[in-house]
Amino acid sequence: MTRRLPPLKALRAFEAAARHANFTAAADELSITHSAVSQQIRLLEDYLGQPLFAREARGATLLPHARDYFAEVQASLDRIASATAALKSPHQRASLRVCTTPSLAMKWLIPRLAGFQALAPQTDVQLSTLGRQFFDQAEAGSDVLIRRIPMQRPDHTCVRCLDDHLVAVASPRFIERHRIASMADCLGHPLLQAAGEVENWPRWFELAGVRVPPQLPGPVFDHQFLCMQAAMNDLGLALAPWCLLEEDIRADRLRLVFPEPRLPASGVYALYRTEGPVAALARQFVDWLGTQHWSAAHPTP
Repeated sequence: MTRRLPPLKALRAFEAAARHANFTAAADELSITHSAVSQQIRLLEDYLGQPLFAREARGATLLPHARDYFAEVQASLDRIASATAALKSPHQRASLRVCTTPSLAMKWLIPRLAGFQALAPQTDVQLSTLGRQFFDQAEAGSDVLIRRIPMQRPDHTCVRCLDDHLVAVASPRFIERHRIASMADCLGHPLLQAAGEVENWPRWFELAGVRVPPQLPGPVFDHQFLCMQAAMNDLGLALAPWCLLEEDIRADRLRLVFPEPRLPASGVYALYRTEGPVAALARQFVDWLGTQHWSAAHPTP
């Protein structure tokens, strides 16, 4: 079968110009002149029989009908680059730097990483963690950032990997010992809280229709996984994201105190580089993250 394809040089110039929204920046990246980029894009437009950019004094903006074409061309060039690198160095291992919070690393990502290892056996995931207050320092040294809030950086793309919600949990021993009969009864026990998320318990009680006192009983921990560990050790009730809880509930280390209410949470977001030698690998990793949903069926307490 004969494929009718535009010239590769024209496609590369188009992809770079669309990504930068600027012909000069594309020329710098490709080590050619501004006029050469303009010529290649004009060649592609002639081939397609329609304009692709709105030329402006400060740059070039993709026309609406060209956006899908850009996405397909970019993905195709990434696949060609990855396949070429794999063929040239079949035994060379790739490295992907991933940074997330300690709770997401311990309770969500590490239990699932073997799945990505099977998908990309020649890739070593270099995992690091930072607390919320230091997370901005991770930008320069990471290819993928994972958090429970949206993020924004130049030359990066942020995607929502999964939705989530918060549920109240405790250890089986704690539940059996205290026989909590109603949601209002929870106020008589320590409510374990994570720093930066102390508003979640009042919101949970409000959703349950329970009035709360000005100050709730219970300690505050630096990280969500510490709240969960404290709950496992019978120190009180924890309110935690389901994505962090699923493994512990399945293993009966924690149980739902009540199946409802489920307080909507922010979900899990991944920010990844769209430029550079690891861009295609970072996107593959984030695409895989998007398949790691928690089970829809929640066990009852």
